[in-house]
Amino acid sequence: MGDIRGVSWRETAQVMALCWAVCAVAYAVLNLLDQPTLPIAAPVVMLLARWFWDRHRHWAAGAAAAFAGSVVVFVLADLTRPHWHRITADALATAAATTVALVVFTGASRLMPPAT
Repeated sequence: MGDIRGVSWRETAQVMALCWAVCAVAYAVLNLLDQPTLPIAAPVVMLLARWFWDRHRHWAAGAAAAFAGSVVVFVLADLTRPHWHRITADALATAAATTVALVVFTGASRLMPPAT
């Protein structure tokens, strides 16, 4: 947590891959259970929150990432739900939003030092 340089791109790629895997597993489970109303994003958000809290408490970067990820997930879910099955649309929107949020977080964490 004391790293002044910010989050490394390697760590970001690892967390991103884990988030995509969690999206895929959540998609598979919800598709098997035929439960399109349960949120696919919940396990990913919990994973990212835990990673943020345990390793990188860059609050401004976290706020920017949360905003960017929220915008992406809502816009993509709104655009894809009419054309795809709801579970598929939500899984892809969540994975894409996670990617955007992690890139924003990593970039912002490298631009500004963490609050002390």
